[in-house]
Amino acid sequence: MSTATHIGFPSPLLGLQPVRLPVLFDDGERIVLEKPPGILVQQDSWYPRLPVLVEAIRHQAAEGKPEMQELGIGEDGLWAITDLDPECHGPVLFARNREIAEELRNSFGSGQFTFVYQLLANADQQAEPVLCDLPIARHGRLPRMLVSHTTGKKAETEFVAAGKAGRYTCYEARTRFPRRHQILLHAAESGLPVLGDRNYARSQPLFLSRLKKDYRPRKDREERPLYDGPAYFLREIDLSGECRIEGPVPSKWEALVKQLGKYSR
Repeated sequence: MSTATHIGFPSPLLGLQPVRLPVLFDDGERIVLEKPPGILVQQDSWYPRLPVLVEAIRHQAAEGKPEMQELGIGEDGLWAITDLDPECHGPVLFARNREIAEELRNSFGSGQFTFVYQLLANADQQAEPVLCDLPIARHGRLPRMLVSHTTGKKAETEFVAAGKAGRYTCYEARTRFPRRHQILLHAAESGLPVLGDRNYARSQPLFLSRLKKDYRPRKDREERPLYDGPAYFLREIDLSGECRIEGPVPSKWEALVKQLGKYSR
């Protein structure tokens, strides 16, 4: 098992700036990397312009980058087991070879893993868990998911209130097989619209100027949202009850919750 703690990617492999991804877990066969927003795990026709993590790993492995060799990553790179929405921050599970990948994919496909997300909803705090099991399908023309009882695939998400952040509610969302945008769509359909989710909740990004009455804009730069994109992230993957891989809380999430608690009442 390697002692490396990060994998570096020079520009433009994962964007215009160099990127270093933390290694959250590594047992010699399985490896978990922390993915930031704005990056695909694998190719998706909805996002033709976004960088793809498995391709960036394969590129550096094929070139024999010492960091990859230290991690025991061969020329074929890594096999992605789990996926993560490009808008979402969190851990992604990979395998070092095809045989291990097949075993892990079988476990994943049979619902042996549990994925725990956190999100901020513009909704009241529900005393009881909210279960959504609406089947979802990819839209035929638009880059979005939809509820379909004819062509949709099985999906199930449980939402549990986890506290308040100002007038917003923090929810924990659990599922065993997350599909593309499942958390966002199920949250919207359950009356728990995710803050900043334009696609399903029609929620606009939140700016500090909307919260702070005496806000004074800076003249040297444009104001940015408190959180880029929908306010949710993948906190943890539980691998068959064997081990739990928990990713760090995004710094922007902590800052958002702090500002909401301070100004949003």
